[in-house]
Amino acid sequence: MILNNALLLLLLVLAIAAGWMLTRGGLRIGNAEQAQLPSQYYRGFNFLLDGEEEDAVDAFTEALAVNEETLDTHIALGSVLRKRGEVERAIRIHQSLLARPQLTAVQLHQSHLELARDFIAAGLYDRAEKLLLDLITQSSDLRQTARRHLLEVHEAQRDWQSAVSIAQALIDVSRDEESASISQGQAAHQLRSHYLCEQAEAALESGDARVALPLFEDALRDNAEELRALMGLVRLALFEEDIDQALQYFELIIDSGRASAPDLLALLEEICARQSNPTLQLSSLQRYYKKQPCSLLARALARELETHEGKEKAHAFLRSTLTDKPSASIAASLLLGETVGPDALPEREILEQFANTDAGYQCEHCGFSGRARHWRCPGCRHWDSIHYLGAVLEHPSA
Repeated sequence: MILNNALLLLLLVLAIAAGWMLTRGGLRIGNAEQAQLPSQYYRGFNFLLDGEEEDAVDAFTEALAVNEETLDTHIALGSVLRKRGEVERAIRIHQSLLARPQLTAVQLHQSHLELARDFIAAGLYDRAEKLLLDLITQSSDLRQTARRHLLEVHEAQRDWQSAVSIAQALIDVSRDEESASISQGQAAHQLRSHYLCEQAEAALESGDARVALPLFEDALRDNAEELRALMGLVRLALFEEDIDQALQYFELIIDSGRASAPDLLALLEEICARQSNPTLQLSSLQRYYKKQPCSLLARALARELETHEGKEKAHAFLRSTLTDKPSASIAASLLLGETVGPDALPEREILEQFANTDAGYQCEHCGFSGRARHWRCPGCRHWDSIHYLGAVLEHPSA
């Protein structure tokens, strides 16, 4: 409804602009065409009053000549239509702009960019790619924007190798990546790292460790603490049965300060399960907890303490955490351990729900939530924006 109202408002603006230009003689066109304009103008109003928005858009577009003053209006109209999902009509408007011989080079490039955006929205990636490549070579002003949209094309096609090349070009143009990332999306070096990890994970899945290793290592080039690449190296070491190397990589994850999450604990458990040292997981969790005290790690550590040192030791540890880190799940775990009786008691069921509550994962950018981590948010398509919610709530700065 909001978009419909916005479109109606835009149509009214177009109508008023067309009427003003007609009365003031602002449209510089031939006499024959000028004679036809009033009928197009009033036809548009009739369509609008009858609720026939699509025909009204076409009529007003025809009535409003393309020149330096009105180009932005045409582009804005096409953008509104694209956002409403009326991509075919947006394409038609932007293609009609390109057919006008009076456009300057700057206007021509802007129209090409809008048409490329239409093609991306329509899933016509080959046609969008061609336009964007032309812009990269022809327009210095729109080159970086075209590269950013070209990344969208390569991501949609899962052409990670080409995406790496474009991301590297963005990095090469501007070493001041912080300012670039603010104005045009995520930092290019962060995107490059994820594209390399996509290739590495595909290689590892197919059993080609020799291809995966340099890709994971290259992903760490600009950030030695990149979580995805480090987790990939842990899995690669496990694949090659190099358990000591896997543990060393996991130590880097612990030292990086990234918030703990269930998938990280599962990875640590897999490493320790393949080691002959029965207390390795206990000592690793103790070290991890010192660096990042949170209820998720506290409960995992308590389970290991109960296994190796007894229930009393585990409960004493959990009680000590409640002083500095009050947690309903930890309190429920303590009460559950002290509740005596059949497992079916109603209070046990309630306590188990609190003790085993999994906060899940949530995107810090759009709020998308789920039970597992996604490296690229399915909602807003941002990379590495989904984090374990329990850790975020306990450590807002994480």
